[in-house]
Amino acid sequence: MRVFWKAIHLNLKVFFAYPKGFLISMVIHPIILALNIALFTSIYKYNGTTEIQGYDLTQMIWYYAVTTFVWIFTFNFADRRMSNYILSGELGPMLLRPISVFRFELANAIALRTAGVLFEFVPDMIIYSLIYPPVFLTLLSFGKFLVVIVLAFVLHFLLKFLIGMCAVVTQNNAGLNNVLTAAMTLLGGAMIPLEFFPDWLKTLCGVLPFQYIFYKPVQFFLNHGEAVSTGHWLATIGMQILWCGVLYVLGRIVWTVLTRKIVIAGG
Repeated sequence: MRVFWKAIHLNLKVFFAYPKGFLISMVIHPIILALNIALFTSIYKYNGTTEIQGYDLTQMIWYYAVTTFVWIFTFNFADRRMSNYILSGELGPMLLRPISVFRFELANAIALRTAGVLFEFVPDMIIYSLIYPPVFLTLLSFGKFLVVIVLAFVLHFLLKFLIGMCAVVTQNNAGLNNVLTAAMTLLGGAMIPLEFFPDWLKTLCGVLPFQYIFYKPVQFFLNHGEAVSTGHWLATIGMQILWCGVLYVLGRIVWTVLTRKIVIAGG
């Protein structure tokens, strides 16, 4: 455990030493917010309505702002890094380290997202609130969001690491990563709220883990629909934990099988 925390600290030092990549978002993200304000204001005005699929104008604008927040809290490069380890031959020496590859990558992801939250989410939240106040937000709904977003981070990491392990067979897993990203974006509700989907597609999304990375955290932030219920919040946490357990066990099985295929120095 001590090695794990040292790995987090080391990665944090690296990210804090080069914050410019994060700070660029302080310019880009408000521009995107302004575009969304103009777009959805026009859509609501054109339709002569104050609500679409249960979302008022403010919630709809913030819906897409919060999907950006979800990326900030959960995104990681575990899949790409695993592929690089395979292509460069680094994976062999890494297996001899006193920390497992899984824990090392988790430490990197935690450090990356900690820097992201400090340099992206916090400034974005302040700037967005000044530009277009989130009048729907309460202390309770924000607290619910923080809990589910932590579990969403774990879930996102496990999915990425699972894809990353496939590099043992495929070497380059860019294609699989693109499929995963597309699935999470569309079926997870990052591209469009799930309320706009036909019933059969909503049913499909309901049995997949992606909504617990994007759609559910967004709902709790917006304090929208069932998200106002504490019971629904607890049920969501339960499903997130269940999916994390399933993906972790699956990852352990896949890792055990795939590492038998690794050839190091002819051995």
